[in-house]
Amino acid sequence: MPDFNSSSRRNFLPVACAALGSGMAGKLHAEAWTSRRVVSRLPIQPRLQWEEMNGYCGECCVQQAALHFGTYVSQFVCRAMIDPNQKSQLLVGLNEQTVLSALRMNSVAFDYTRAPIPQFFAYFVWLKQQLALQRPVLITAYAKGLRDLDYDHIMLAVGFTADHIVSFKSSDTLAFNDCFQQVACNRTAGTLSDNRRMRGNGARFEFCIPNAVCYGCAVTGIQDASRQALPVRIVMASSSEPDLMAGELPLAMKGTVSINGLAVGKSYTLYRFSDYRVVPTTNYAKSAYSSAQNFIATGSTMLFPVSIPSNGIAVFRCLPVGR
Repeated sequence: MPDFNSSSRRNFLPVACAALGSGMAGKLHAEAWTSRRVVSRLPIQPRLQWEEMNGYCGECCVQQAALHFGTYVSQFVCRAMIDPNQKSQLLVGLNEQTVLSALRMNSVAFDYTRAPIPQFFAYFVWLKQQLALQRPVLITAYAKGLRDLDYDHIMLAVGFTADHIVSFKSSDTLAFNDCFQQVACNRTAGTLSDNRRMRGNGARFEFCIPNAVCYGCAVTGIQDASRQALPVRIVMASSSEPDLMAGELPLAMKGTVSINGLAVGKSYTLYRFSDYRVVPTTNYAKSAYSSAQNFIATGSTMLFPVSIPSNGIAVFRCLPVGR
């Protein structure tokens, strides 16, 4: 969990990116969302955070979102992008977009600077809209027994159910990974929020989204100027990695790379990068990749087993051969 103190973290937060643009909101509204109950769920496996150094919840959430877009990054490497000494945390509203950009991923933050207070109702609608677009969202929460004025914990929203996507309803549900359990949590919207005292919904639940000011960041996809990279996901065989901060030794972890949207009979290359700083956004065939595997698609989806060092990074991109 983030370090907490008597002063509000909000005083140190920069201006966040704009919330969902009017054009995208209009597109969502134009869909027949109200004709049936909307169900959206991302296939993101919950992962477990390290608990040393005030907790690695933010890093764990970025790790989960990155896997959904073809990147494995250890919690250690994720925090090292902020502080090589591991003392400064990844915090939503402060530095999460810096880390995501370094990992060659795009993101959009909830604009807490413009939303009227209390923000929870607008925030929940924004969450639904982002998740409907298949975007995992880093969300923030108060934790029972803690006292930071902004938030204590970061979790990953991965799905929702609702009758309407452009309005709030207390019976809507949100699915999220809390970084402590190997299964997703599901809560109705009416049970999700509370104030700092945590005497309402917080009397029943360990985590609640703040009523007044809300922080969130949706991961929208990879940076790909070529517009030819195919959707790639990584599924890890384990829900955790050896905890380096607790003295555990790193090891090689098994995973599966899934590539979607392939054209049967066409030739492709699966590139792997072991350093996030050399991952390109175009001209992949001429980049500093660590390996390149050519293959001919035998189906629209293909799977490749991989071994990844738990304390490192592995970025995968799939493109037509020569691109």
